Amino acid sequence: MLLALPDLSAQDIRSCAPSDRSFQGYTFVNMDILRQQERVALAPLFMRFDKLYENYFETVEKANQDDNLAEWGKRFCGEVKVEDLAYIIYKSSASELDLLLTATQSKSLQISPNLQDNTFAQFVFEKKCTETLEYLLFAKQCEPHVIANNRWQAPPRDKDAMQLLMTEGLRQFKRTKSAYIRLRYAYQVIRLAHYAGLPERVLELYDDLLPKVDKQAAHWGESIIPWWIEGHRAGALRKLGDNVEASYTYARIFQHCPGRRASAYQSFLIKTDEEWNDCLRLCQSDAERATLYAIRAAGAESKALEEMEKIYEIDPKTQLLEGLLVQEMRKMERNLLGLEFNDKKERNKRYHKLPRPYAGKYVIDLQRFVRKCRQEDKVARPELWYLSEGYLEFLAGDYYAAERTFRAVEPKLDDKVLKEQLAIFQLALKIASFEKPNDEAERYAYELITDNKRYRQYKNLPDFLQDKMAWLYLSNQQPGKAFLSQHPLSDLKPNPQLDLLDNLIATALKTNQNSFEQLLLKETPLYVLLDMKATLLMSTGQFEAAMETYKRMPVESWNDFGQFNPFKETLKDCMKCNQQRTDTISLSTMMNKGELLTELLDLNYKSKGDLEGAARHYYLLGLASYNMSYYGYAWRAMDYFRSGSTWAKLHKAKAEEGDSRVFDHWKYPFGNRENTGVGQALYFFEKARDLATTPELAAKAAFQAARCEQKIFFQSIQYKPEPCCNRIPRIHSDYQRNFTMLKERYSETAFYKEIVKECKYFAVYAAH
Repeated sequence: MLLALPDLSAQDIRSCAPSDRSFQGYTFVNMDILRQQERVALAPLFMRFDKLYENYFETVEKANQDDNLAEWGKRFCGEVKVEDLAYIIYKSSASELDLLLTATQSKSLQISPNLQDNTFAQFVFEKKCTETLEYLLFAKQCEPHVIANNRWQAPPRDKDAMQLLMTEGLRQFKRTKSAYIRLRYAYQVIRLAHYAGLPERVLELYDDLLPKVDKQAAHWGESIIPWWIEGHRAGALRKLGDNVEASYTYARIFQHCPGRRASAYQSFLIKTDEEWNDCLRLCQSDAERATLYAIRAAGAESKALEEMEKIYEIDPKTQLLEGLLVQEMRKMERNLLGLEFNDKKERNKRYHKLPRPYAGKYVIDLQRFVRKCRQEDKVARPELWYLSEGYLEFLAGDYYAAERTFRAVEPKLDDKVLKEQLAIFQLALKIASFEKPNDEAERYAYELITDNKRYRQYKNLPDFLQDKMAWLYLSNQQPGKAFLSQHPLSDLKPNPQLDLLDNLIATALKTNQNSFEQLLLKETPLYVLLDMKATLLMSTGQFEAAMETYKRMPVESWNDFGQFNPFKETLKDCMKCNQQRTDTISLSTMMNKGELLTELLDLNYKSKGDLEGAARHYYLLGLASYNMSYYGYAWRAMDYFRSGSTWAKLHKAKAEEGDSRVFDHWKYPFGNRENTGVGQALYFFEKARDLATTPELAAKAAFQAARCEQKIFFQSIQYKPEPCCNRIPRIHSDYQRNFTMLKERYSETAFYKEIVKECKYFAVYAAH
């Protein structure tokens, strides 16, 4: 259709930008410096800081199952395979268990074929462990009411059915002889009451059933089940408003039951100082008090130093203290590490309020405490604290002190992981210490990237080095090298920057490039840079400068950057359509950019000097200018990237009419520059219309000028997009001069008759 909106049906004009507001910074603290037992025990404290714990809940669920299976295994003296236990407890159906129970109670029936190879099934069958099977069948019947399919969705609550199961569980509890199985029944009944939303009943059952379990016979102290029961009791206390008793219970669960540690930490809730003091008074030992302090210290906004000092006084060798040390180092990393050159520091400040105003003083206070712990030699691993002292000095910006401490601690480290951690800290310190992008810094950077295994293993080191080098280059007026330190050259193409290109071209022309410069420019050939500069100059109308730039590369290389013919006449705007029409006035030869620039310069010269053929020359210049714009089929002659989403934003941009516009883009650091200006094309077409010696050429020029007016209208504040269906809007009268002229002056031309047939919109306009 004539004068139709560009066809965007194949493009999503909505924003596709990812909305990632996560913290963007660096960390060099390896969680493995905490021993395996400590990492598992204290994982809930670090879930905020490390993607290592993204799957922590799945890990905890497996740990709970492993603990449960290990406990069951002990009851059978290790005579059954763990995988067979796992099948019966977690995968078998109620009907399978019922058949196994029936066979066990029978004198003649055998185990069903699918369980004949299961060592657990064989054991209970041969030993006639009917109480065990009755319990497992009961537990299987409870599962649908208490276990969700996933952790985000609660299971359905049929309270009547749950009440019936609770009654059955109590009956089985009374008739069961095994103390351990009685303990298990107590857990199932209390859990049912909890999920049925009956907190008072939970406490009643707790007080009634647990005293009736022989603790010695049930191996109470070795079992995880009492702690699972305590968790439901604590939940009931919370629901009934007793935060102090509930939180104290959760703290004890955190201390003693690793499988329930995460849920206990998340459920701990103390609202006031009074509640905190009451909770402390409930503690029966220093270990319990240390656990309370650790849980409070692990709060997202906590300054844990005070709690660490308390824990140090109580129990300096506790694993909790090392865990909190690592947590505080991670916090200080988020606040201080690479702050000077982190290119995401503004978004971190906006979304996370980092760095905190107190961070500078706090890291000094933390250093002081860490030094005290190391010097007094009361902590479990003084060498870890010594290493941490150096890292905190590094984070505080005292690079000299940090280097000295790292040298001093090195001979004291025997642990392989701590040695590895020291090496990473030293690498990061060396990078942070660069003051200028000189040969020494560039040589070290090159060696890191090409030869250092740790650089490739620690994912934060590349970002740290890239951001540091970029900052150094920017500080020394080398914007091109700064850009390539952080981005591939392709990220510059949507909006080339002349100063960056000039810097990179100058670097590429150096005869004495060092190894790092060669690495930077490995994927950036000189001719590609020259093409980018020439293309940018073309898009700003500087054809002579663009031609001079192209002359800096051999003519035989010009064909490497595309073939174009922007001189074809078209009757519609369509971003995805093949352009078929070619009129006799058009140039039919495909040209590379160097040849195209030569032709454009020649046409420009002739249009000003050839009075007799000036109209044709202006018309061709207009076609080229329009077709190489955002709206034309030959847009690639002056651009590398065109986004369909730009269309919806044209009338919102604040640029002057006729200017190219830059639109934000999530992927490209300088955004996406679109050649939306058609003011120059409008000028050429109107000159061609006024100078035309034939009505046909004048009509064509008026039509093409009308297209330009339409696009200028679409970029104006007067344009209001149609609400649906890509319909053509009514064009304001200020933008219809050439449209009107086409109807009033050139209605007798063959071209006029052609566009009336092709464009229903114009046909309606022409009929009135």
